[in-house]
Amino acid sequence: MAIKDLLVAYDGNEASQHALEFAVQMGSKYGATVTGMTVSKPEPFESHLQRWIPDNVKESMMTARRESTKSIESKFLEQVKALGFSGEKQWLVEEGQPDLTLARSARFYDILVIGQFLTAFQTEHRSVDPQELLQRAGKPIIIVPKGYQARPFREVAAVAWDGSRHAARALTDAMQILETKKKLYILTAKAEKQSRDMGDLPGLDLQVHLKRHGVESELVTFDSSVHEVGHTILEHCKEIDPDVLVMGAYGRAKFGSQFFGGVTRYILQNHTVPVLLSH
Repeated sequence: MAIKDLLVAYDGNEASQHALEFAVQMGSKYGATVTGMTVSKPEPFESHLQRWIPDNVKESMMTARRESTKSIESKFLEQVKALGFSGEKQWLVEEGQPDLTLARSARFYDILVIGQFLTAFQTEHRSVDPQELLQRAGKPIIIVPKGYQARPFREVAAVAWDGSRHAARALTDAMQILETKKKLYILTAKAEKQSRDMGDLPGLDLQVHLKRHGVESELVTFDSSVHEVGHTILEHCKEIDPDVLVMGAYGRAKFGSQFFGGVTRYILQNHTVPVLLSH
C-alpha cells in the first residue's frame, strides 16, 4: 500500500513544528495528504462537581479552549504555507486523553508523525506517553528529533536489525519508504549468545529479501560487548546520516512501565535522526 495519508500530532511547539516539516517533506515526495491534529483535553472536573461550577465560568473555560485550538490551527496553516506545500492538507481537533485519542486516530492513517517524546505534543502540561501510544496505535510512528533541521532527503535509510519479531514488523511497516531509497544500511550487533527466536539461519539472507524489493543494502555489524547497542546504533547513524532509522520497539515485558527495553529507551531519548518505530 502506497503512502498517501499522513497524520501529524501538532500543538504548535518546537517539537511538533519539526514533525510537521518532516511530514511535509514526505507529503511532497509521496503525493500524500498531510493532516494536522491537536487533542483538546476535557475539563478536569468530575461529573458530580459540574453542577457547582457557575455557567459563566464554564463558558469562559470553553471559550479559552476554542481560542487555544484556533490559534494552533492558524499556526499549522501558516507553517504549511511557509514550507511551500502544494499538496492536500487537513486540520482536525479531537477531544479526549492525548495518548488514547492519538492512538485511535493513527489507525485511520498510514503513518503518525510526532515530535520527540521529551518535549512533543503536550496537552495542558501532560506529555504523550510513548509506550501507551505505540502499544495502542497499531500503525508505524515516525518520531522526529527536537533538533531536526529540514533538508532534502538523501534517499538513504538505516534499519536496526536483530532478527526479532519487532525488527521484522518494523521492516515490513517501513517497506514503502525503503523501496524509494537508493541505499539501506542494516545495523546489526554480533552477540556471543542468541535466543532460539533470534539465532542465525544460514539459509536465509535479509539482503536477498531486500534485493527482491529493489532495495540495495549494506550490512554493518558491530560488537555489542564494546559499547551499549543503542549508543552504537546512533554513532553509526551520525556517520551514515540517514533520512530515517527504522527499528522495532524492543521490550522486556508485555505491559507496564517495563515495556521499552534499554535500546529503545536510549534511542528515543538521544536520537538525532527521525526514527520509524513499530511494534
